[in-house]
Amino acid sequence: MTYRITSRFLEQEPFRTRPHTGIDFAMPENTPLRSIKDGIVERVVDFGSSNIGKGVFIKWQDGKTAIYGHLSQITVKQGDIVKVGDLIGYSGNTGHSTGAHLHFAVKEGGRFIDPSPYIDLIQNMNNPSFLAKMQHASDTVTLNGTQFIQMISDTLSSIKFQFINIFVREVDYYSLILQIMKKPFQFLACHTSFLYDILWCIF
Repeated sequence: MTYRITSRFLEQEPFRTRPHTGIDFAMPENTPLRSIKDGIVERVVDFGSSNIGKGVFIKWQDGKTAIYGHLSQITVKQGDIVKVGDLIGYSGNTGHSTGAHLHFAVKEGGRFIDPSPYIDLIQNMNNPSFLAKMQHASDTVTLNGTQFIQMISDTLSSIKFQFINIFVREVDYYSLILQIMKKPFQFLACHTSFLYDILWCIF
């Protein structure tokens, strides 16, 4: 089922006092709402007849926060860990609303950003086959550049430690130093004797 978009990000219809902070999806009341990414429930709110009414704030693993507003019922609580596809509540008409719909917004660094890249995920959050693909992708472990570099660094540090540990344990440094120092003294002793013989013959 495709949900009709009734208001986009930054639109300012006559009934708004400021630009829209999210995207509105028209949907029948009590439509199941699901998490579209793994995260943790940061807040659960109920503003009564104002603002987004009943809402859920989910902190995603990438640091962004997803906001679901105007819910009729909430099925999660603050601190809950949610995975892709987990039920978080049902759509409704609570708060400052002109009809049953979902207000979906995304925050990053304390400010609202355009949630348009997530439209397809919201449209398919109740599509079993699409949801299965999302869940599979969520279970696949990937490394970004920073994580890869850190992994290589940790591996090299481990190898270096093992090499030093073996080298220090196996080498007899006392004997090694004596052998190194012995060579110059032997050289000097040999040449001193030779010079002494020459001088004795001369004088």
